[in-house]
Amino acid sequence: MEAGCCLREALTPAVQAYYAKTHMKGKVYLVGIGTGNPADLTPRAKDTLLAAGIIIGHEASLKSVAGLLGGKRVVGGTLSPVERSSIAVDFAEEGETVAIISSGDPGVYAIAATFFNYLKENNIAISVEIVAGITTASSAAALLGSPLGNDFAVISLADQASRWQATRCRIEQAVSGDFVIVLYNPLGKIGPGRLEELLGILNLFRQPATPVGLVRGAGCEKEYVKVVRLCELKPSDIDNDTLVIVGNSETYVYDGWMVTPRAYQPGLGY
Repeated sequence: MEAGCCLREALTPAVQAYYAKTHMKGKVYLVGIGTGNPADLTPRAKDTLLAAGIIIGHEASLKSVAGLLGGKRVVGGTLSPVERSSIAVDFAEEGETVAIISSGDPGVYAIAATFFNYLKENNIAISVEIVAGITTASSAAALLGSPLGNDFAVISLADQASRWQATRCRIEQAVSGDFVIVLYNPLGKIGPGRLEELLGILNLFRQPATPVGLVRGAGCEKEYVKVVRLCELKPSDIDNDTLVIVGNSETYVYDGWMVTPRAYQPGLGY
């Protein structure tokens, strides 16, 4: 046993990581639970949660899948994404099957990026599987109509996860390119400053009557859906749980639905 340990210590970090992965019995699943409404949980996500012995997540997310947690070890509270990643890896190293749950999809502004970064920084290789969930953008778009019917850009204003200079550059390129804009985390943690700058940029390139969709709590009892014109939009209308979709130059409203058309042309492959 001691000789084996000494041998592994003499190996390169990459080989050590491969050895750890191939000899580890446990596994970590990163599971998207969509809106949190049980009706929006995919069959694959449900089966994964039923099979896992340990479930990790925010209290709100855990509450939405409470019916699947019977007999399992549940780790909740106010853990940061890095802390959730660390705990999951520790359990997996003990041979456990672990699921970290995330609203929406785990790969979209959620746990997956943090988890893989944690593995990279700590030179850890384990068995991981991502279970896709219905994204917040898709859920919101379905309630609004078809605002994502053509090219769109997804941008987060989360101030703790991105540098504003880089985010602002992406915003300017997306807006000037006439992309529909899907906006996550519109207020961040430090207030409406970034949102106000974004609205200033939008007003330079978009017409005042451009449709803007606001969705909060998609799939929940207190679901809120509203379509306004860009000239009517104020930061005070938006909180950090609101997903905002700003139309492009062709987006219109018909019978209450927000629509971005796709102009199919005969003879061009369709």
